[in-house]
Parts: sequence; C-alpha cells; structure tokens
Amino acid sequence: MSAAEPRPTGEDRPPRGPEAVSLFAFLPRDAAPEPPAATAEDGATALCHAGRLAALVGTVRIDDYCGETGERHLADLAWLAPRLRRHAALVTWAMQHGPVLPAPFATLYESEASLAAFMRAHAATITAFLASVAGKEEWELRTSLRRDGDAGIERLARVAWPDWEALSPGTRYMRLRRDRGALLEQARAEATVVADAVVASLAPLAAASRRRAATTGGGEDGEEIVARHALLVACADTAALAERVRAADAAHAARGLTMSVSGPWPPFSFRPNLGPA
Repeated sequence: MSAAEPRPTGEDRPPRGPEAVSLFAFLPRDAAPEPPAATAEDGATALCHAGRLAALVGTVRIDDYCGETGERHLADLAWLAPRLRRHAALVTWAMQHGPVLPAPFATLYESEASLAAFMRAHAATITAFLASVAGKEEWELRTSLRRDGDAGIERLARVAWPDWEALSPGTRYMRLRRDRGALLEQARAEATVVADAVVASLAPLAAASRRRAATTGGGEDGEEIVARHALLVACADTAALAERVRAADAAHAARGLTMSVSGPWPPFSFRPNLGPA
C-alpha cells in the first residue's frame, strides 16, 4: 500500500465481538455522500473505504441475527418489517448520489477490516458493476392474466378455440367444465410468450433484463401474475418505457392481459455474485 493511498476504514481495528457490521450498499468512493444522521430508532451509519470503493454500513448485534434469537427475529414480522424498510430506504438514499451495488438484507461482516478485505478482493467486479448501472434504475414489468370469473374464462375460450362461436350453449358449458384447467394453462403459457416478446421489443430502452419468479394462482375474479421481468433502464428513458408498456397493455387487452411497470428501484436484480459475506 502506498503512502498516498488512505488506509481502509477499520484496517487497524479489532473485531467488534458481540457486534457485526451490516452492509447496505457498495458505491464509488468519489460519489459517496456523508452518511445520514443517526436517530434513536435507526442507529448510526458510516462509510467503510477500500481503494476507490466505499460501503454504507451500520452496526448490529450478532445475536439479533444468528442462533435461536436470530431465527425468532427473522420469523417475526413486527421485528423484521422496520429493519427491512430501513435497509431499503438507505439503499435508495445512496442511489440518489450515484450508482450502487445493493446488498441483501442482513449481509453481515465481523468487522470493518474484514469488509474492507472483501471489497479489495472483489474490487474489479464491484467497480465494473457500478459503471454498468451508472445513470440507470431498475423497473419491473408485470404481466397479469385477468380471470374475471366465468366471463373471463369465456373470453379466453374465444381467443384459444376458433370454433367457440359455432358451439351450442350446452356444448360450450360442457367443454368449459371439462377443459377449464387446460384453457387456463394455455392462456398462461401464451401470456408468458407475449411478455417475453414485449421485453425483447424494449431492448433499445432496457440495457438488460432478468426474468423473475411469478406468483401463480389467484381467485376467479382477480388477476393472476404470470410473468415478471426486471429491466435496467436509463433514467432518461423511463418516460418512453412507460409509454411503450401502455401501448403493449392496450394491444393485448383482448387476451385478458394487463401489463404495467413499477419502480424505480436500486438494481437488486442485476447484482453480480460476489460469494458469501
């Protein structure tokens, strides 16, 4: 290490014993703002430095996240929810000042020194990722299938079965009773193909995309999410993205599909795999 290079934060500090360092996000050192002021509810945050990188961190008690107490806490929504909200709020706050590599909730290191060593080991990957997401945000494209009870099922039947209008009411009724499940499966499969095609058409606006797990099921009268895609979009292109999705939503309404985008979010879906903390 040269004399001109600052020592990484915590380099000469011993591990904290019963406490651990909780990571919120990595960000470029030259874009790192002063951490927000501590509050009685949230505690203090700090910056850990290593080379040209910075990490926004806090301090937690290890027992709150590990062992029997940790298992109990992580299963307790009343304990978990405010901490999840704080984690998301701090990552979003950091993103307002520059690109970030957000960390999953409860990413813990035994000390600032061990975190600084991790940052140095993965500096090239972290730096490349931060460069790739500069000026970009994550948005989610959600494609849903409108069920709308019997009326919705009949709408799907008209699209899927060309001979539907020629069938007698009794034949329609019996066919729907027999093939209702198959009809819904076909509609889900076609909706997934449509969603993939829409994502492909957004390539000029979306620098990258990732398929996310969809929540299948839902009531007869509700909407069933059949496809979710994370999109990495330049901030300057978000209005154009919304307009393109509105057009796709209108174009596929007759199929019983609803398409919408939500965001912006930090680029959680595009994080590189850095290995365990």
